[in-house]
Amino acid sequence: MDVIIYKGYAMQAIVYSNARNNLRSLINKVCDDFDEYMISTKDNKTAVLISYDEYTSMKETLYLMSSKTNRERLDAAVEQIENANFQTRELDI
Repeated sequence: MDVIIYKGYAMQAIVYSNARNNLRSLINKVCDDFDEYMISTKDNKTAVLISYDEYTSMKETLYLMSSKTNRERLDAAVEQIENANFQTRELDI
């Protein structure tokens, strides 16, 4: 298995036949350890195997960032947190 590094991010690369033979193990790794695999075929088609939780998290992030207004609000909130510009309050639940 090779490791592919793209923009400082590492992903394991595996050919289709090895992935097919080890599918249960790969699924366990992506679900339990958040590993990610790039699977390629002989005719240079490529897919990525990630956990369902990781996939839904990515989809939610894309949705939240798709609106310019929401993106600006989230960016401002992150900036406030990074600059410790916030107040701590207790909630009555």
